[in-house]
Amino acid sequence: KNLENTAEKCEEDKMTKDNQIRTLREEIAHQEELIAKMQKEKKSVGDGRQKTEEEIQSLEDRCNHLSKVKSKLEQSLDECEDALEREKKSKGDVEKLKRKVEG
Repeated sequence: KNLENTAEKCEEDKMTKDNQIRTLREEIAHQEELIAKMQKEKKSVGDGRQKTEEEIQSLEDRCNHLSKVKSKLEQSLDECEDALEREKKSKGDVEKLKRKVEG
């Protein structure tokens, strides 16, 4: 009878251990799914970050280009204003000479 009790106890222990193993395997599978999901999200975030950095670089390049264009336009404007002032002065000088000759 003692041997039967020991055998029965061993069988119960085996069933308990089997249940624990099954539960742990299920937990491992669940954790592996979570890890795979997180790795996928990490890759997606990394791709998004790279795209954003490329967009920032593109916008910085465009900003630099537009700054150069603006600078050239300002220089052209200054040159045009100077030419206009010289033209006005020349016209004024011509008008003075004309009055002098006529008067």
